Amino acid sequence: MYAIQRYRAAIKAWCWRVNFRRQGKFYSKTFYDLTCGGSKEAKAAAMAWRDEQLAAIKALTLIEFHQQKRSNNLSGVPGVHFHKTPAQPLGFWQANIKTKDGKRVAKSFSVRKYGEREAFRLAVAARSELLAKVENRPYLYHAVAKRLSKQ
Repeated sequence: MYAIQRYRAAIKAWCWRVNFRRQGKFYSKTFYDLTCGGSKEAKAAAMAWRDEQLAAIKALTLIEFHQQKRSNNLSGVPGVHFHKTPAQPLGFWQANIKTKDGKRVAKSFSVRKYGEREAFRLAVAARSELLAKVENRPYLYHAVAKRLSKQ
């Protein structure tokens, strides 16, 4: 069941808990059997609340997801990274993206060949090209989330 789990809150107290994240914000609510009139009623209330929230909150699109800057990003551009290897001691800038079939596509630009600034500029341009190939659909995988999500 998407975003809903059964928990034992205390020795004789059970509940259904709804947990999901949208746009970086965490949504959570607990439905206790005792206050809802039983397990079935608590589960129904949890499902109704979850469905209401998912219908009201817009999910990220794939493009928005790929444009998020991660906390470990040092280049300032999402999907663009600097690498140094023994074969490339001066390093290279690389633009990458994950395609809809789960494969990673990467384009690399050598600092030795292009220079530091030009290699970075080419990597940023390549990332823009790769991003243009991404579908503009909600970033959701679970069937229930897809069905209930606001498009």
